[in-house]
Amino acid sequence: MIEGNRIRLWSIEKFDVGRNYNWGNDPEMIRLTGMSPYPKSTVDLDQWFQSLCGNPNLKMFAMKTFEGEYIGNIEIADIDWRCGRGEIGLIIGEAHHRGQGYGSEAVRLLSAFAFDEMRMHRLEARVLAHNARAQATFERCGYTREGVAREAFYSEGRWVDVVTFSLLASDPRAPLSIAADKHEEARP
Repeated sequence: MIEGNRIRLWSIEKFDVGRNYNWGNDPEMIRLTGMSPYPKSTVDLDQWFQSLCGNPNLKMFAMKTFEGEYIGNIEIADIDWRCGRGEIGLIIGEAHHRGQGYGSEAVRLLSAFAFDEMRMHRLEARVLAHNARAQATFERCGYTREGVAREAFYSEGRWVDVVTFSLLASDPRAPLSIAADKHEEARP
């Protein structure tokens, strides 16, 4: 478990898959994240969960409030262990928890964990251009906007741009440690 000020990041468990069924079929979540628009079945979600298990290049965490409510997922995918890089992504599946800072806290916590414990050097994020909230989250967490891949993703019948962000372990705004991040969050 990785503990922050308001949330904890847990290994995703089989019993969490049910919530992902709802999120994976939510049209707004699909639009914001670029998830596959095809309806997902419980069989699809079981296969998705099995693909997480044992994949050494993907680390997925369930985001849970201190009260135990499961509100979303955060991951580091496409991990290149030799070069120390990976791609961070998240969803706040529960709509009533969006815009409350949970995403920013999760990004800071997982970034610190990746730099401290996983010995990552570079984290990247790719965000659909129409997802302004996600872009603001990564900027707030110290990620640098590197550029735009023009019309790099097909969504809802049209091509959309993808904005790329990165954070290096050596960046001045990179979280130094999980403990330091908790201390920073506690400041007024």
